[in-house]
Amino acid sequence: MSQTETTKQMLIEKIKSLPAGKLNDVLKFVEAIKTRKALDDEPVLRVAGCLSGAPLSAAEIEEELYGRSG
Repeated sequence: MSQTETTKQMLIEKIKSLPAGKLNDVLKFVEAIKTRKALDDEPVLRVAGCLSGAPLSAAEIEEELYGRSG
């Protein structure tokens, strides 16, 4: 069994042992992690903070988003 599968199995066992009232907390936590990951993967959001300053050229945007010049 792979490390990922082992970890998944361990998580399942831990979740099964939780009181029913805690399951919603676990679900919210997992959803928060997925949302954060989706935001981290979006290149436009990584540079959104710089948009409040001086305007960027197309080449500067390409460099910020993708690490390459336009």
